[in-house]
Parts: sequence; structure tokens; C-alpha cells
Amino acid sequence: MGERGDADGAAAAGLCGFAAAGKLGTVALRRFEPGDVAAVHRWFNNERATRTLVVQRKSFSTKQAEDWVRRAIRGGEDRKYAILMDGRHEPVGFTALYGLRRESGPELGALIGDDVRSQGLGRRAEALALHKAFEEFGAARVYGEIPVFNDRAKRAVAKLGWRYEELLPNHGQRDGESFDCELWAVLRPDFYRAVADLDLD
Repeated sequence: MGERGDADGAAAAGLCGFAAAGKLGTVALRRFEPGDVAAVHRWFNNERATRTLVVQRKSFSTKQAEDWVRRAIRGGEDRKYAILMDGRHEPVGFTALYGLRRESGPELGALIGDDVRSQGLGRRAEALALHKAFEEFGAARVYGEIPVFNDRAKRAVAKLGWRYEELLPNHGQRDGESFDCELWAVLRPDFYRAVADLDLD
């Protein structure tokens, strides 16, 4: 799953209330704060982390990071959450729910922006965001757009109960070239069956 590319260790205080514990320690989500600008700037300038995003940015300035965090704090129809993990003083990435008022359900976005490839981190972070979509916002379905070449993301969402729906030809752009994406989605019952091994409360 990649961050959509919209326009443009943690302390307990400020957490959204959902955490998943496992071998990699506690993973939690919280709303963004003004102090997260440096982390956001770092993530979007990490080519290794951003190479599978549907929308590619050639550069990402501190000003863009400030604007991004400001919009994340404001919330509205889109909600973005910083990913926290044990042993790290700053967020390591984020998950997002775009279009919470859509009849078709919100779109999930996610980016592990720091080079922390702990086994299960992405699955747990995305599971927490999906749990919020279904429990807090009442979604019946959540979908995502995945570049066809991002097999890792497809395997990850399949483990969360997602299913392939359709091909989206020429849906992404990189270096002036278009590429195909796939539409995947998950329904509430399928998600909770798939994550029965996780403690999401």
C-alpha cells in the first residue's frame, strides 16, 4: 500500500487508544503534532521508502512538510495517524484514511518512512487504522490502490483479509511514465477474521 500523494518507544500521552502488541513490541497510532515536521520531511525524502508510492514527488521541502502536518492535524474527511513503535522517539511512518464520507468507503494509505523493517510492523499499523475505520467511523468497506509491481504490499493486505477487485490501467505516474495499479478492498467481517491473532483494543 502506498501513500496516496495528496495535494500537496512512544509515550502513552496522545495515543489514539489503539495498540497492537507482539514480538516487535507495541505499535500504536496517534494524531499528528507540530513536532512531527522533521519526521515527515525525512520520510518523503527517503527514496527507498517512497519508491512504491502511487504518486511520486521529485522533492519535498521543509515547508511542504509543515503544510502536510498542518493538514493532518486539521483532519476533516481525511485522517492521518503517526505510527509509533517501542524504542523509537519519533514516529516511523503513518497510516491514513482518505474520504471517510464516501459511500464506497475510505481509502487506506500507509508509508513506513524510516528504515525499520521490523517483521509485522506494517501489518499491525494498517490493522490499527482499519480497526479505526470500522469501529470509530462505521465503514463497511475500505479500499486501496496498489502498483502492480508492489508484490510486498499485495501480500501484506491479503493477510488482512483484502481481496483483489480490478486492474486500474495507467493509474500511476513515475518519471513521466505511467504504470498500472490494482484495486484491492476489504469488508469488515473479512478483516476481523484475518486479524483474530491481534489484540487491537
